[in-house]
Amino acid sequence: MEPDLQTALRLVTALLNLAVAVLTGASISRLWLGRDASDWARARRRPVRKAALGAALVALAANAAWLWLESAAMAEVPVAEAAAATWSMLSGSHLGRACGIGMAALIVATAGAFMRGAGSARPTLLTLAALAVFWYTRSMVSHASSDGDFGVRLMADWAHLGLVSLWVGEVMVAGAITLRASADMDSGDRRARAAYVASLSSSATFALTGIFVTGLYAVWRGIDGWSNLLGNPYGNTLVAKVLLVGAAAALGGFNRFVVMPPWLARESAGDAAAEVFPVRFKRVVWIEAAVLLAVVVLAAWLASTSPPGEPM
Repeated sequence: MEPDLQTALRLVTALLNLAVAVLTGASISRLWLGRDASDWARARRRPVRKAALGAALVALAANAAWLWLESAAMAEVPVAEAAAATWSMLSGSHLGRACGIGMAALIVATAGAFMRGAGSARPTLLTLAALAVFWYTRSMVSHASSDGDFGVRLMADWAHLGLVSLWVGEVMVAGAITLRASADMDSGDRRARAAYVASLSSSATFALTGIFVTGLYAVWRGIDGWSNLLGNPYGNTLVAKVLLVGAAAALGGFNRFVVMPPWLARESAGDAAAEVFPVRFKRVVWIEAAVLLAVVVLAAWLASTSPPGEPM
């Protein structure tokens, strides 16, 4: 594969993964905000829905671009002349069929993002169910499919992709939209924000636990022995990714165990807490989001790099 085409594929993969993560985070945020009637929650529903819509449309475009570029690479034809190769890929290959199913799932997820349904969980559940199908198809075209489309390795990779999307997306949506500064908050608004932050923290903890378990299994199956963990492109990229995930987890832990307890103890009761706590929480979330963005980019590089002893 030409270096320029490989780089383009990696960048498109990173964009696809990021867009799907934001769609996941925005969807779960819609669920949390939809169960609250406070002014604080209502003011955030519309921008969160817009974020879901924008991310869904970017994901559709990135997925189509990924298939086009991958078809050009596999057929060894110029990108501008890859139409026939793309159709052949879609109609006559395992990768193409998986990508077609994934595209259909993204269309359904986009339909869920378009649905308003304030106070209803149905739009979010539709989107998340469709995304679960999409994540499965991504695992089907990854290294994890070497044991078959229903093997333990693929199932672990499927869960890993979904949990990473959840963690990355909810952190980014929180930092950019839901935790922006608010003026003149009453007791109901403070309780709503406290409930949202508590849900965010619990969800991130759940996701991180699953990421650790499935990631450990993926490392064990993917590197063919701990001696291959360093000294090769796959192992080096994997170690860098793990270190960044650890840094993001430490930032999340700081928020959960240092910043949140004194802040939420007051806001859960509707009382005003010192402004330093939400400001500090959001600042840490922004740093965590930046680290996770780097994780998304490294994950795209890892997906297109052969594990030791395994041909690409």
